[in-house]
This record gives sequence, C-alpha cells and structure tokens, in this order.
Amino acid sequence: MSNPVRLSDSRPLRVISVQQADELFKQIALLTVDINKCKANYEKKIAALKAAYDEQIAGPKKLLEEAEKMLKNYILANPDRFVKPRQRQTEYGKYGLRTVANLEIINEEDVKAACAAQGVDAVIYIERLDKKALEKALADGAAIPGCEIRSGEVASYTVSKALMED
Repeated sequence: MSNPVRLSDSRPLRVISVQQADELFKQIALLTVDINKCKANYEKKIAALKAAYDEQIAGPKKLLEEAEKMLKNYILANPDRFVKPRQRQTEYGKYGLRTVANLEIINEEDVKAACAAQGVDAVIYIERLDKKALEKALADGAAIPGCEIRSGEVASYTVSKALMED
C-alpha cells in the first residue's frame, strides 16, 4: 500500500480567528449576491432584447412564411419547369427541386433483429461503467483495480436566501 498523498494543507489557516472567518464568509456572501444581481439584471436585459427582436420580426416573419409557402406551391405545381436544371439560378440564389432521402426507422426492434440475422453491423453498443454497482461491489469487499471509494469532509457554504431576494 502506498503512502497517502496530501491534497491540501490547512495548517497555515489555523491562525485565522472565528471572527476573521466570519468576515471572510460575509465577503463571499456579498460577492455572491452582487454577482447574482448582475446576472439577473443582464438576464432581464436579454429577455427585453429578445422580446423586442420577436416584436420587430413578427411582420417580416409572417411575410416570409407566406412567400415561402407560395414559392413551394409554385415549384410543386410546375415540376416540369425544374427538370434540367433542377434549380433555377438567380442573382439572389437558387430555387427548385432537390432529391432527398431520409431513413425512417419505423420499428427499432425489428431493425435490430434483422441486422443481427443478416450480419449487418449497424447497431452501436455503448459501454460504460455502472458507478452504483462498483460502489456496492467495493463496499462488499471486492478488489477492483482502477477504482476506489474516497470519503472525507468537504468544506462548504450556503448564502442566505434572504440576501439573494433583495
């Protein structure tokens, strides 16, 4: 068994008084409140900008949707005009017909079974470790190299909700 590795050394901090620690935490709490207020302020500004954007583009967006629908209907009603070339080139871009294909899986289990039966390598298996099972096995005394349960104390703090609501 190897010697323990020191992750941190808190000895120099033992000279700080409780009052100094309280002041340090006060500073942390106030900074947290300031940061959260700033974040909330910017989130309000972002929401206002998004609302203004949505309002500004509502009319043009409706016109665009109507124009797209009309162009789509024109193209579909006149497929003979899009044989050669399939796309009509203009100074603004091109429009017309495109051939597309999209695989639709209707029944995933049937597809998996057919792939297995025909030897088609189209199923992906994702391997991952089950941490809960590993924790239980280690707690039950199993020796599993490459993992270990680490426990100890963790320093933490919680800023009062009352401060955050101001």
